[in-house]
Amino acid sequence: MEYIVNALMIRASDYKDNDKILTLYSLEKGKISSGIKGVKKAGAKLKFASEPFCFAEYVLAEKSGRFTIIGASHLDSFYNLRLDMLKYYCSAVVLETINALVPENEPDAQLFALVIETAKKLNYEKSELITLCRYLLNLIDMLGYKIGTLTCQGCGDFINGRVFFNPQTAEFSCLSCRENGFMEITPETYNALNALNESSGEVFIESASLLKLLRFLFFYLNVTTSTNLKSATSLIDYLKQTI
Repeated sequence: MEYIVNALMIRASDYKDNDKILTLYSLEKGKISSGIKGVKKAGAKLKFASEPFCFAEYVLAEKSGRFTIIGASHLDSFYNLRLDMLKYYCSAVVLETINALVPENEPDAQLFALVIETAKKLNYEKSELITLCRYLLNLIDMLGYKIGTLTCQGCGDFINGRVFFNPQTAEFSCLSCRENGFMEITPETYNALNALNESSGEVFIESASLLKLLRFLFFYLNVTTSTNLKSATSLIDYLKQTI
């Protein structure tokens, strides 16, 4: 049986001498693994389909519950993600989160749209860190770990001064209302999160504040999903050298 899926290539591993096993994230079937033959040979017709960030219409042949890619029509290579280091590191986070956190064979049109829209923004636009932060916030929401209201869980006011966060309940607190289980975060992290929450359009946030927000979001993802993202560490290390 053959299937046609619109999919983003998120991971590849070598198999035998000239073949690969690809992990695709598709609109129609969710995350799936599929073999692709001969793509390590020079001049292989489907070599492009095994490249990271390749967005294509893949033709899959299924046999005994296993998929083999027998054709592909190029939709977008997101080529700029390979040319710019910041774009590359940010997009690597997107690919790894899908590979690590999304179960196989569970299609999700909303999440698929988020991934493709994020890839397009990272590839064609600036403000990469804001795009990545918004992606992570949306992903956290879709995974069922939405961060709660940004006002204090005790008094209900917007927090000025020291800020505390409970990763178990995803609530914020001021110093006066802080309870056991709350950890202190920087005001810059809190203010950057609030700025993104208030506007879905263009917003200016200092790069140093975005770095702190990213570290907070990666920490929260680790607490809620028990997943350490290697790409997150690479991105943070890169940003510490460039900001």
